[in-house]
Amino acid sequence: MKGFFARLFGRGKGDAPAVPSAAQEPAPDPVETLRDQIDRDVAAGFDDEDVILRNLPDYFEGEIDPALTRREAPRLLREALARHKAAAAGWPEITDCDRLDAAFDALEADGVIARQNFTCCSTCGSTEIWDEIQAAADAGLPARGYAFYHVQDTESAVEGHGVYLGYGACEEGEAAALAVGHDIVAQLERHGLTPEWDGSWNRKIAVPLDWKKRRGVTRV
Repeated sequence: MKGFFARLFGRGKGDAPAVPSAAQEPAPDPVETLRDQIDRDVAAGFDDEDVILRNLPDYFEGEIDPALTRREAPRLLREALARHKAAAAGWPEITDCDRLDAAFDALEADGVIARQNFTCCSTCGSTEIWDEIQAAADAGLPARGYAFYHVQDTESAVEGHGVYLGYGACEEGEAAALAVGHDIVAQLERHGLTPEWDGSWNRKIAVPLDWKKRRGVTRV
């Protein structure tokens, strides 16, 4: 009977001690979260200071108090810009981002509408790129295909993972799309980059990059 009540109301003398529940992870510091995002935006190099500050409240809606964002973000941005400027002083004259800019300019001149940091994702990019193609055609510019990478690719590239180019042709069919893909790879290689692509229509073109983009160089 004693053992029964011991089991019912508590552990007996020989029972193993209860295992404490795992401690909860501490909540992230909102200022550090803001700092990390601002550092990424500055390194990405596409948005100016006003745009970076304007986007932060929406980006962290429901996560960080907007009043804290308004109070801390300007200081964090100044610090991020200073760090970026100091780092850029030690970069080589031509970086991988410069090479990518030059390759995209060459593609554009050859009728491949090339966009960087374009839309939020592949789905939106694959739809909205046709507006860019139509705009080029309306302006009397050549347009036979396209290449782009999106905002999530930019974020990945800043972290050291390169970008993945979506591509396609204005002419229907696999052969036309693959021809554009091969032209893209050739231009990237011509400008000193090392794209990775197996020649498959269903595979994006990977472009490993050492992301070093100077502020103020915002070709899109």
